[in-house]
Amino acid sequence: MPTIEIKNSTNKPNSNAQKCHFFESIRIRLASLDALSALAAIGFVSGILAGGVVVLFRLFTESSFVLWHSGDAMGDFEATPWWFKLFLPTLGGIVVGFILLKVGKHYRQVGVGHVLERMTFHQGYLNWRNALVQFLIGGLTIATGQSVGREGPGIHLGSTTGSWLGQRMKLPNNSIRILVGCGTAAAISASFNTPLAGVIFAMEVVMMEYTVSSFIPLILSSVSAAILSRIVFGNNVAFTVPSLDLHSLWEIPNFVLLGLIIGSIAALFIKGTIVVSARAKSWSIWLKCSVAGTSVGLLALVAPQIMGVGYDTVNAALHGNLTLNILIIAFSGKLLATIICSGLSLPGGAIGPSMFIGAMVGGILGSVASMLLPEYASDYAFYAMVGMATMMSAILQAPLAALMALLELTNNPNILLPGMIAVVVSNLVVSQFFKQPSILHAQLKARGLELRVNPLSQFLRSVGVAGLMERKLSIQEKFISYEQAEKLLETTPRWILIRQDKVPISLMAANDLARYIFEIKEKQAEFENNQNEADEGLLAPKEQPIDLLAIPADRQDIASVYLQANLEEALDTMERETVDAVYVFRTTAPTADKIYGILTKEAIESHYSYKSK
Repeated sequence: MPTIEIKNSTNKPNSNAQKCHFFESIRIRLASLDALSALAAIGFVSGILAGGVVVLFRLFTESSFVLWHSGDAMGDFEATPWWFKLFLPTLGGIVVGFILLKVGKHYRQVGVGHVLERMTFHQGYLNWRNALVQFLIGGLTIATGQSVGREGPGIHLGSTTGSWLGQRMKLPNNSIRILVGCGTAAAISASFNTPLAGVIFAMEVVMMEYTVSSFIPLILSSVSAAILSRIVFGNNVAFTVPSLDLHSLWEIPNFVLLGLIIGSIAALFIKGTIVVSARAKSWSIWLKCSVAGTSVGLLALVAPQIMGVGYDTVNAALHGNLTLNILIIAFSGKLLATIICSGLSLPGGAIGPSMFIGAMVGGILGSVASMLLPEYASDYAFYAMVGMATMMSAILQAPLAALMALLELTNNPNILLPGMIAVVVSNLVVSQFFKQPSILHAQLKARGLELRVNPLSQFLRSVGVAGLMERKLSIQEKFISYEQAEKLLETTPRWILIRQDKVPISLMAANDLARYIFEIKEKQAEFENNQNEADEGLLAPKEQPIDLLAIPADRQDIASVYLQANLEEALDTMERETVDAVYVFRTTAPTADKIYGILTKEAIESHYSYKSK
């Protein structure tokens, strides 16, 4: 069993010890988020690193077009010959499937869904090997024209970067969760050049909470990633959006109708993905990817706009350059292709395709409105902008993030009024009428994982054990002398952790020992007053060893948790071990543990009651 390291105050300090003590104090403060300035600084560094990774991913995916693409617009597959449209995604699906077949099953888990899984069940610990697979396979999937987006892989890469930084610094788990959010915000910011939308997306979709303590680090992370992205790609956002305004308030019913239509399409998209995933559950990963790639190739013969991220087609719709026929064909093909790719687990994201589909639907409704009521209808490009955010919100069920993206992408506050109406209606249609979860939760549910937002769990995960533990602790062996007990009580500890064979086995309040010492003093006085020659061979009460496991006291069994754990993990440990307290430790050597403090169930409940008032 490991031994307990007790710090010797007589040791001379050295630079390494001082450095370790500094980082240790930072880790303990971060557990309760008292060191917000330190967390903000780490969030800024996380943004730089995550932004850099996402920029590299964008360069990797976009540079691949140079090998086979000669069009002026990035991803303009429409100008390529028919055999190329069929051959490229088909071959890409086969190659991606073969590579994933050779990769370990554990490392195939990629994308935003994987990030949510690790946040919910693994405290935000993400493996860099999965991110490496995401970088290579995600880039290959996008480059071969599959109907996926680059945002999902970017979020995975950014989140893993933040998680890796926290793990390397051995930060408490509550801080690692925030750094995952920082990486997510940086990824969205670097992808779309929308720093505020990145922050809201991270809090609404990945962290599923809004707190001031995480808001500041996320802002710094998102801003730093946006600056890095602008240095490399310039100041333009992902889409070039013209300056358009709402023509008439009589159009408001049109946007209610847009919300109803897109909400229904989003529900169809989510349900279709679930059905395809269930039907192909027994297929090998190679077969899934091959079928998905071949399906995209066949659909591209009719609707070549569906290939790749499709930003060139979205930009054309936002400028009103697509005919009604093209809008209908592109919408139908993209919807079907994305359902197939998403349901068959082709590595990539659904955010980009959702914006594509929304822009096409908005453009179709705007075109029809212009034909029926030309004097009261805005340009269909205005409807395409609103539709883009509405579809994104409906499939992710993230209305605030979608609205912030709409505002930053258009730089037009006048678009918020119709946007809010359409977004709210579409979300209500998906969640209340069709009873569908978000696409991310649906994909995880298909794998047997159910994510539930529990306010209590969210609160417990946000605080580390080091931020609430009681550090007034004395570690003692089972037997101690009267003199040792008195010296122990002079340090006014609250708890005494009792060890046997150097292993902690029980916990008692220091007050119980103080009460017993007082009784010994009374017995000692009585012994001295009544002492006679017959008592000369007897030990005085003060000379008798004290058995901490035998004296009258309210002792309790105890378990252990690691210093990086949060309150949820501590409570889980208490319930599993059927105890009401844990000691907080960290392994400092192969055979030595250092104990930092005691945490009780009562302290956790009191803290929650105080914070929830």
